[in-house]
Amino acid sequence: MKKITIIIFVIVILAVLGFGGWYFFLRKLPEGAACKSTESCETGLKCANKICSSGKVESICGIKADCLTPFCVEGKCTEGKRGDSCTNKVDCLTNYCVSGKCTEGKKGDACSTYKDCEKGLFCKKEVCSEPPSYSQYFNKIVISKMKLGMPPSPNNIPVPTTEFKTTDAIEIDFVGVKSTTKGEAYYEVINPITGEVAFTSSGYKMKLEGRDIGTGSDLPRIVGEGEFDLNIYYNDEMVYTTAIKVTD
Repeated sequence: MKKITIIIFVIVILAVLGFGGWYFFLRKLPEGAACKSTESCETGLKCANKICSSGKVESICGIKADCLTPFCVEGKCTEGKRGDSCTNKVDCLTNYCVSGKCTEGKKGDACSTYKDCEKGLFCKKEVCSEPPSYSQYFNKIVISKMKLGMPPSPNNIPVPTTEFKTTDAIEIDFVGVKSTTKGEAYYEVINPITGEVAFTSSGYKMKLEGRDIGTGSDLPRIVGEGEFDLNIYYNDEMVYTTAIKVTD
């Protein structure tokens, strides 16, 4: 009887050791398990960022090649569809990334700058919107460059453009102002990448009193080199936007 007990004990010990050997050395790891190599993961999985991963949506990844989906964003495989996570527009099939989410740039979508919207739409109050009609207030807005430190004159004629040197002044003219247009105008310069306001003239608004008027500024020197959105407001309504470029 004692001999049988010893034999059973030995068999149990061997079984435990065998299971332990399989568990720690031969068992293939499932998705989500920590790994050191792809060989240690179940068939169809790879070891990505030291985690067994299938490469499907939301699976762990280190690089794009770890995914069956088109993108690897912040360590997760994504499809780049509307609402998926992104760090910039190249993470999205739609080519629009706003506040960490892929959008489509359509009317009603979130935006930081007009470049987050389809062509022809404005970014108004952080929403892609139809461009406002300023024709009820004036005929057009003209953006020009001229020499610094001098008012417009025969020796300093404003030249319409959206490209400036840091040594240029910018001139903003309201042309064909309606007699009924009486209010305040100002402009903002927006960084199109971050959406941050680089400059605003809202602290000293220009009064429109039913006649043509313009304003000059050393704005290119103030904001420095780069590409910016220039947004113009009348009575706090954005009525115009354009891209400007400043070089040294």
